[in-house]
Amino acid sequence: MINPAEIEKVVLGENLTIEEVVAVARYNKKVEFSKEYINRVIECRNLVEKFSQEERVIYGVTTGLGDNCRKFIGKKDREIVQKNNILSHATSLGEPLNIECVRAIMLAMIQQLGSGYTGIRLETLETIRELLNKGVTPFAPKHGSVGYIGIEGHIGLVLIGEGKAYYKGELLSGAKALKKANIEPTNISTKEGLSLVSGTSSVTGITALSIYDAIIIGKTNDIAASMSLEVLKGTLMAMDERLMDVRPHPNQGATGYNVRSILKDSEIIEKYKDYRVQDALSLRCIPQLHGAAKKTIADSKVTIDIELNSAVDNPLIFKTGKKDGIAIMGCNADATYVGMAADTICISICNMAKMSERRLDRMVNRYVSELPAFLNSNPGLNNGLMIPQYAAAGIVGEIRLLTHPATVDNVPTCALQEDYVSMGYNAALKAYKAVGLARYVTAIEIMNSVQAQDFYKELKAATATKAVHDLVREKVSFVENDRNMHPDMEYIASIIKERKIIDAVENIVGELQF
Repeated sequence: MINPAEIEKVVLGENLTIEEVVAVARYNKKVEFSKEYINRVIECRNLVEKFSQEERVIYGVTTGLGDNCRKFIGKKDREIVQKNNILSHATSLGEPLNIECVRAIMLAMIQQLGSGYTGIRLETLETIRELLNKGVTPFAPKHGSVGYIGIEGHIGLVLIGEGKAYYKGELLSGAKALKKANIEPTNISTKEGLSLVSGTSSVTGITALSIYDAIIIGKTNDIAASMSLEVLKGTLMAMDERLMDVRPHPNQGATGYNVRSILKDSEIIEKYKDYRVQDALSLRCIPQLHGAAKKTIADSKVTIDIELNSAVDNPLIFKTGKKDGIAIMGCNADATYVGMAADTICISICNMAKMSERRLDRMVNRYVSELPAFLNSNPGLNNGLMIPQYAAAGIVGEIRLLTHPATVDNVPTCALQEDYVSMGYNAALKAYKAVGLARYVTAIEIMNSVQAQDFYKELKAATATKAVHDLVREKVSFVENDRNMHPDMEYIASIIKERKIIDAVENIVGELQF
């Protein structure tokens, strides 16, 4: 898996990857357009101009929008209608999306709108690209989208010099942000006001970030589980390759392989390999649960890979000859594919988090861990690592609330012209939140296992788990006396997000399987 931080730049023209979305959204990598991208955008735009000149009846080109599609729009009013569409659609409310989410949406917009089937002008796409490359991020309130429209409307405001935007740490008017960044506002033309607010860009951009982070959590959970198994005197019997072979789910086998690889030279595992007949399910069932969760995450990634590289506007423009074409009205702007993928991520992440919480609880429970109570040398005077388990329990409860699928909901809109909506955006918000919360549960499990490892003075931990121990100990010291552990947990969560835990292990055992 490519580390997005190491990607130099992202060139649009062929398939865009999830890692490239993260590179631009999180690590501020620059975006370029290939010649193929530029040519197909210009060619398609020429058809839209032709259709408009010929006054063909085409939704959003020569007609009003939504239920107003019954109204024909004359040439002199077409640009007014498109600008009005941006102004009227910027209706999302509440606290803003964070910067990486907005940047992911903007990248998804120029990738999907630049497919060569939407008819948007190259100049408009260039303006969005400039916003990304110069660090101008539109202020986009996060609540109030049924799968499209609201978030994109606020992004569109900044393109025309309205709304608000962040630039160099300041929240400015859209006009002022553009001026400071030396970007000219765009004059919205025929069809563009529709194209900018249609599609699945907001759902796809946010879910792309969530899937990348879910993959990181999936691999890191294999590491955390291995560390817990080790300090709890577990056995590798349940990871036996023969067990994996007779239930040949690839992700289950991959998890078993990961645990065996991580713990292959552990003196602790070797000494206690026959200590119990079998382990508790939170240890014994790691390949089965992690495997199932990782399979659904992998399936969701396939969906996002396709969606990122799809034409999702309505209508779409197709060539029928050298200089002619046709506009086809349909519903590629529907976000159900991505929304259902996001809903599924919530369930996958919750399952991994609930098992992680059970393992971390076993480590602080002296009745099952055979370690000092709450992993503290002086229990009673100190609470030790008692209370982080409370935090994990509360967070798992919060993640469970996010597992209710958003995409089963429906509220008709637009005078029943849009009598069904996907609610995919709400699913995307849930997934992004669930992944962020689950990272904390994994961080607490790693913190506990690192603390527990320090009680094994006479036996060597596995080289891979010791590497994680040493990485954590660079900033998080042994908890001898009670202290504020909030910074410790936040630090471990941050190095999980930056895949440093994975890198520490893969430098020793090679690439972990997913």
